Amino acid sequence: MRECMPRRRFLTLGAAGAAGIVGIAAAGNQARAAANDASRFARFNGVRVHYESYGAGGEALVFIHGWACDLTFWRGQQALYDHPERRALLIDLPGHGSSDKPHRSYPIEFFARAVEAVMRDAQVERAVLIGHSLGGPIAYAFLREFPEKASALALVDAFVSRHMAGPADRAATAAHFAKIARSLQGAAGERNFAERVESCFTPQTPPALRAEIRAKMAATPKYVRIAALSSISSLGPPPDDETFDLPAIAIQAAEPGTQARFELMRSIFPRLQLNIWEGAGHFLMLEDPQRFNAEVEQFLAARS
Repeated sequence: MRECMPRRRFLTLGAAGAAGIVGIAAAGNQARAAANDASRFARFNGVRVHYESYGAGGEALVFIHGWACDLTFWRGQQALYDHPERRALLIDLPGHGSSDKPHRSYPIEFFARAVEAVMRDAQVERAVLIGHSLGGPIAYAFLREFPEKASALALVDAFVSRHMAGPADRAATAAHFAKIARSLQGAAGERNFAERVESCFTPQTPPALRAEIRAKMAATPKYVRIAALSSISSLGPPPDDETFDLPAIAIQAAEPGTQARFELMRSIFPRLQLNIWEGAGHFLMLEDPQRFNAEVEQFLAARS
């Protein structure tokens, strides 16, 4: 399998059977009708944050999409979120999907605080955080800011570490993020963007799904794409001994270094379990939604 580490860094660091495939934009008339009925907006820091709310209750599954994506990337998970005995929130992060897209910085904690604002608007007190790609670091930032508001964590082809926001020295950090921004600007930036998107696919990713993903990610404004990966976080580095003792699972596409990265994450989340998918691409929840949903259901049922 190809070396995927450049893909993972690019998509997760901000401050990463055809019959079973569900398209991003179209999951059938019933799903579209449910989404329209569930659509809401929360206000956060002068920004309207779009989300969909399903069910009732004070605890919810909270789905956090990845870089340059939107909440429709979770359409394959309708069996999880549109459930008669479950509350769920799907969020368009600021700058993405149907949320407002201001020209501003987008540090990781800005996204995390927007998630918390959506929860307050929806009157949800605690969340099972489900974060794909950049959504994983956003979930980690949420835990650092609002630990009492999370009950469990699912990382979906996402990587987090205590020191993932760049070099410890502030000047070096600024140079690090400026380099990221330059790599995404101009004609060369468009090529780099396209190459990074392509690196998310494997032979297992069907052509139709690839086309949908390309179109959706390209629709995210370029200034948002750049800012979401190059805005310096105001959060200080976490203590080396800080841990979060909550039920956690990492559902990861197999690639070199997966096990080593899992061990690093388990130093933060001591109850983290790992499910590795051989041959899967970065958007594994779309490639095989039935398998993904079954693994999440099993995780939810086993929580203690």
